[in-house]
Amino acid sequence: MQSKYQKPSIVRKLAPFRIDDRAISYAEFAPKLYNLCMTLGFRKGLIMPSRAFCSDENQGWPIILLTKQFGTFPFNHGRVGGIVAVDRHGPHAHHGEDSVLVQASHVGYDPHSGNYGTFIRSKRIGTCVSASCGKITHVITPYLEQYNFARERIFLHKDDKGSYLVTAKNSFIDFDSHPVKDGLVLNLENMVKMHENGRIHPVSAISTSQTYEISEEFRKRIDSTGYIWKAGEGENIGSFLTTDLFYFREELHETDESILLERNLIEFMPIIVTSRNPALRAAKINIQLEFARTLESIRRGSDYTNKNLLFIAGLNIDISEYEGYPATTYFVPWAAHIQLKDKSPAEYSKPLEQERIYALLMEQDSINPEQADLKEEISRMLAAPRFDIRSPQ
Repeated sequence: MQSKYQKPSIVRKLAPFRIDDRAISYAEFAPKLYNLCMTLGFRKGLIMPSRAFCSDENQGWPIILLTKQFGTFPFNHGRVGGIVAVDRHGPHAHHGEDSVLVQASHVGYDPHSGNYGTFIRSKRIGTCVSASCGKITHVITPYLEQYNFARERIFLHKDDKGSYLVTAKNSFIDFDSHPVKDGLVLNLENMVKMHENGRIHPVSAISTSQTYEISEEFRKRIDSTGYIWKAGEGENIGSFLTTDLFYFREELHETDESILLERNLIEFMPIIVTSRNPALRAAKINIQLEFARTLESIRRGSDYTNKNLLFIAGLNIDISEYEGYPATTYFVPWAAHIQLKDKSPAEYSKPLEQERIYALLMEQDSINPEQADLKEEISRMLAAPRFDIRSPQ
């Protein structure tokens, strides 16, 4: 009999993304970034910075600090969620002799609780706490709701014969005759016993659910936690519904250009929804994927050819006003790409990973003697002559 080829399952692994001891206040990061450019041979007064940030107001101070250090308002290279508009490389490159691009998704942080994902809106009456990045929260919320729904409607139990069972709603099961078209799909092969022919058969069924005998391996995993199996209907699976036991099959919810954010996250949504801080996990994942996508677009294109370019990606961490201190933002560098006009040395032929770019930044001075005096620049603007601006004849 002719054997049937089965395509192997290829899994993408995320790289480690360290936050502890790697966060730099923008008041330090912005001058360090400028000084790094100077160390690399970028030219004073000819650098055009660009940022790919979300549009939230809590991203304003980082933009102002970049303006102060580089002496010009950064080009806008971003879409909501920290997505890079790669079709803007050309305009950005044309606006300066040397180019800097900073990409960052952002997430709020409460230093008192240690939790991520929210921010206090200072322009709202009272203490108004909301999602720090509404776009990331908007994208992941439907998946969080589906996951929490499934946790409450999948049951572990034991019958009178001593068999260990799992009962799940039909809507979570990818039947050959009726596959799941939209929603959470259980990886039953990682939970239940399979027949020798590779098929999975329920031991019983009711109107809306199927009951399966669980595999010995899965039972041992649960028993190792000290779990006590219940008879009858048992109890919901709760936190035992881990990332390897489900995935999502979805028609993407977004309809505008921010669909790129959901497309980045969908593959890793089980990791996100089971995280203690889903918004943080989603932001870190998006940064990694956007860095790779943007770097490839730079290397495949010609917009930055024969130019000095520093492209750095990282996480913006927003901290709300507290105890009389103003709101502030920290930057956690993730990776960077450096190319130099007069041929880049071998050490920059590959991306600089997190530890290397962090070390490079920390080697720089936190003071930039060439920073712009924004107050003075505004005063000069106010003192400038009033021009008589007319419509063309």
